[in-house]
Parts: sequence; C-alpha cells; structure tokens
Amino acid sequence: MNLTPENEQENRNVIPFYRSGDYFFHRGIIAYRKNHLKRAVKLFERAVKLTDQEPVFHVQLAAVLSEIGQYERSNDILEMVLTNHGDDQSECYFFMANNYAYLGLFEKAEEAAKRYMVLTPGGEFFKDAGDLLDLMQVEQNEAEADADDEEDWESFDLSSDEYIIEHGRARTLLRDGKPEEALPILQDIITEHPACWSAHNHLAEALFRLGDDSAFELSRNVLQEDEGNLFALCNLAVFYTMKDNELSAAPFIDAIKRIYPLDIEHHMKVAQVLAAVGHYEQVIGRIMRVEPFILEREPDLFHCLAVAYYHTDQYEKALFYWRRAGKLGNKSAAEILEKVEQGTLLARDVEYHLW
Repeated sequence: MNLTPENEQENRNVIPFYRSGDYFFHRGIIAYRKNHLKRAVKLFERAVKLTDQEPVFHVQLAAVLSEIGQYERSNDILEMVLTNHGDDQSECYFFMANNYAYLGLFEKAEEAAKRYMVLTPGGEFFKDAGDLLDLMQVEQNEAEADADDEEDWESFDLSSDEYIIEHGRARTLLRDGKPEEALPILQDIITEHPACWSAHNHLAEALFRLGDDSAFELSRNVLQEDEGNLFALCNLAVFYTMKDNELSAAPFIDAIKRIYPLDIEHHMKVAQVLAAVGHYEQVIGRIMRVEPFILEREPDLFHCLAVAYYHTDQYEKALFYWRRAGKLGNKSAAEILEKVEQGTLLARDVEYHLW
C-alpha cells in the first residue's frame, strides 16, 4: 500500500509507547492486591530490570518472594539493596528477620529484627519487629519445655514411647470422631503427667464435643499455668464461638490473630481455627503462605481455603479449591460440590468445621 505524503508525515510523527519500570511496578501492585502473587513477581522483576536503581522496586519484589516461600532469594535481594543503599532502607532488616525466622535461623532473625528497631525507632514495622522477637522467645521457651517434657517422660513407670503412642492414639480417635474413646486415655496421661498441656488441651476438646462444659474451665486452667498456650487459646475461641458467645470469644480470637507461628503445624492450626470462627480474610493470607507440597498432603486446607474464598465473594476461587480438595478425598468438599451441581448450595451450608 502506497502512503500519501500526508500519511508519511503522520507516520514520522508516531511516538512509540514506552513502558517504564513505574508502569510494571504499579501493575505488580495491582496483581499483588488481587493475590495474584506469581504474576506480581513477574511484573516486579520486569520493573527492576527497567529501573534497576529504584530500591523500592527491589524491596517489593523481595516481599512478594517471601510470601510464596522463596525466602533465600528474597534475602539475597534485600542484602543487595542494603549493600547498594546502606541503612537508609532499614525496612530490609525487618523483612530479612521474617525470612530468617521461616528458615529456622532464629539467631539471624533476632539480630536483623533488633537492627531494624535500633535504626527505626517508632517505624512502620517497629511493633511487628517487637512481636516477632516475642514470638521467637515463645518458640524458644516451648522448645525448652518440650525438652523438659522428654526428660519427665523418662521418670514414669511406663516408658516414654508408650505414653507418646497412647497420646497419638487419643489424637487419632478425636480425629476419627470418637471423643468418648479418647477421653479415658487422655485422663490417664494427665494423671501420670499433670504438666502435659497438650493432653489437657485434647481432653478439653473431647469434653466439649461430648457436651461437658468443664472443657472451658480446663482450658482456662491451662492458660493460667502456661500463659499464652496456643492450643488453649484456640480451644476457647472455638468453644465460645460454637456457643454463640461472641463477646467471650473475642479476646481469644484477637490473641490468635496476633500470632504467626513458625511451626508449620501450629501455623495451619491457627488458619483452621480462624476459619472456624469466621475470620476469612486472615485465613486466605495464612494458607497461601503454606508450601504447595504441604497443601497437597492436607486436602482439608484446600477446603478451608475454599470456604474463606466463598465468604469473601470470590466464588471462582472457592470452586477451584473445592475441586482440588474433592479430588484429594475431602468429604466436605465433595458434598459442597454435589450441592453446587444440583443448584442447592446455600450460604449456611458453607461453614468450616474443625471436627
């Protein structure tokens, strides 16, 4: 096609559209807010490639990499930012502290958190850094208590292996919906080992499921003897919620929402409890932090995530995770999918039950 002179002039005046690092950074922020984390990573990577000298772009990329479990790579980027820009980017120390904590490098985590607090007193993450230090201290205390418990087991007439086996059997019975059978086993363990708080917590669960309100007193006694015991807090949050006593449940739920366990089983427990008490936004954020290979082994977490998405009006995502849970054998997900196919699913059918 021949262009006229006028068209030639227009062609010469066309200005190519240049997408800057800012463009991809803002697109990345949008993707991140929609919880499209992998897409956000790609967009932030493009942003730092185009605008390499902008530290904020690198820090945001590192933050998202941390959320998808790439802690080492996240820290590599943060260390590079500190090397190039010095302590002006002090928030890097806070993000590194979180990464080290997830990697189990608690001494490095503590060092980085304290460095941030010294550099930025009253900063945006100052309270969070303090909470992280407190949490690591709790984890350390629990580890020491576990070590003490192992020593205590050895003093019993029965071997420690027998008690561990019996406790495991009780937990299996609870999981299989047989609290009445778990009850005497747990009572025997507590008689022999009064400071085994885990057995106390499981006994409280068994009692509550059998309609015995002494479960409340038992859980409160655990908190009195072992302040901040995570599973006792979880029990009371769930017990009061199931009794429709929101006022009494509130302080225990608030306490749980401030806890981000480093232990993966505790992390999953908190997410499930928050789903059971209806705090769905937190559930999504917490479960999406769990490594994919762990989720594949725990189909109930997919169901838990689907319930949370459903109650935050993200129905397509809810269906996606119910299908995944259903394929992995989760009965609750299968029942919901059947109602979806029949067009009979109601909001009241979509609840997350711990038991």
